Amino acid sequence: MKNLKYILFSIVLSSSTFIYTEVVEVYTWKANPGKDVELIQAFKEASVIHEKEGAVVAIEAMNVGSTQGTYQYVMRWNNATEWGKSKDKINTSPEWAAFGSKYAPGSLGVMVSSLSGGNLDQTVKATDFGDPFVYSVNVWEANPGKTQELIANFMTAKTIIEKTGARVEVYSEGTGGNGKFHYVLLYENWTKMGESYAALGSSQEWLAFQASTAQGNSGKLISSHSGSVVE
Repeated sequence: MKNLKYILFSIVLSSSTFIYTEVVEVYTWKANPGKDVELIQAFKEASVIHEKEGAVVAIEAMNVGSTQGTYQYVMRWNNATEWGKSKDKINTSPEWAAFGSKYAPGSLGVMVSSLSGGNLDQTVKATDFGDPFVYSVNVWEANPGKTQELIANFMTAKTIIEKTGARVEVYSEGTGGNGKFHYVLLYENWTKMGESYAALGSSQEWLAFQASTAQGNSGKLISSHSGSVVE
């Protein structure tokens, strides 16, 4: 029964998040050997079409925590209404149909996963991600009955981490996921990321927060990776 309540709560949380906040779709691709440049070029061509239809697109190269030649094609919308209108336009777009016939399936790479999500911060807009950045992502799963506690911990950590120069965004998984949360740290460049990490390491506030959550009762870390925006 507890697991059922947790699943239902996750569905409600995910749905309500998508209605009012930034919606994101992430498509992870693995380039075929020697096809990295061509795959990125194809992404650039696709992004022109998607942005005409209302999406904000970023092309990201995954770094530590992934394998070489892995990229993410990320689309963002301000809310679920704009997401839906944009998807309908893409489905009837002659340009998109022409793009689909230009590249033979699997000729440049293979899509290994796809995932949608919603930002827990209702003030964030898709256009807030216009500048290039590097990022680190920690994927968390709430323990049964501990979703609200985990989110509260996320928000406390966000306040502390942003004092060191990071920007923090938290996403709830939608289609393609199973209720996990993605805790995303954004920086201007790798140097800024390193400086932030160093500042956290010497922060008494951060050390106290870590000590208060040392038992890990609210959730567990599932995976992590870093990367940078290519385009």
